[in-house]
Amino acid sequence: MTALLPNVIALVLLLGITAYSTAGGVDFGAGIWDLLAGNSPTGRQARHLIDLAMAPVWEVNNVWLVLSIVVCWTGFPLLFQSAFASLYLLFALALIGLILRGAFFAFRHIAEDPRTHRAADLVFGISSILTPFFFAACLGAIASGRVGLLEPSRSVWEVWFSPMSVGFGLVSVAATAFSGASFLVGDARRLGDEKMAGYFRQRAVIAAVVLIATGTATLVAIGVQSPTLFRSMLAGPGLPFALVTMLTTPLVAFLLWRGIFRFYRLLTVAAVGSMVFAWAFAQTPYLLPGELTISQAIAPFATQVLLLVVTACLLLVIAPALGLLIYLDQRTKLVE
Repeated sequence: MTALLPNVIALVLLLGITAYSTAGGVDFGAGIWDLLAGNSPTGRQARHLIDLAMAPVWEVNNVWLVLSIVVCWTGFPLLFQSAFASLYLLFALALIGLILRGAFFAFRHIAEDPRTHRAADLVFGISSILTPFFFAACLGAIASGRVGLLEPSRSVWEVWFSPMSVGFGLVSVAATAFSGASFLVGDARRLGDEKMAGYFRQRAVIAAVVLIATGTATLVAIGVQSPTLFRSMLAGPGLPFALVTMLTTPLVAFLLWRGIFRFYRLLTVAAVGSMVFAWAFAQTPYLLPGELTISQAIAPFATQVLLLVVTACLLLVIAPALGLLIYLDQRTKLVE
């Protein structure tokens, strides 16, 4: 039992990160397309659809971010301390972007002056790019092996802007744009707007191509900077998940290009979620490659038990509420 609990807690942490990457990624992606919509009548129509799609659920996915942070600092305090000691700027920029994004999404609904409204749109859109970029850059920095135990092992600039941290960030932006466009297709169809369904179908296909390109470039960066992780990702525990991503991303693009609306949202979640799993399983058993394993970083046994009990109770409260919210949203019961 004592050997099993650390792996269970690590799995809970991974599931929390994955949930935020997939569900929260859809919201970030919608913000990216909001930024790129422009001021044409079609662009304004796209923004209106984004508002209708996001308004009922736009902050709910932050619950997975909070859960991941709590599990990390409680279950793996050495990992939490080490990551923030080296990556404090990246985390700070991500959190600033998260705050600005939420604030200006609300502000733009009460802005009466067109210039103020446009400024709020810009801040909301730009922060929708910066937040997933910097969160994923943190994961890339950790995966690169440049995050030292308890303190930076090298110049923080080398850690923050390594090829892998930048690559992970770009892949995250592409993945959120892909997720956002894919789900907005469903929202447009649900609301009976076939024009916008076609609009976001095109953008989902474009985002899929960009995701494949950035993912390939990032794999090259991983191969150069972290050969051990590269081998584990393509010939070890990460391989099944990498294959899922490689197969489902072009499949979603093909389905949407051909106008086949079956399972494409489920496949989109699988494509993005599998990327996170591919990284995590390729890095196992290390939390900090070459520095810190799961068993070395885990909190005392009593803390492990209490953390799992509290997490289980939390999920028993959250899951039904989220299920009801999604049910009502997908049946257009929450749109005025």
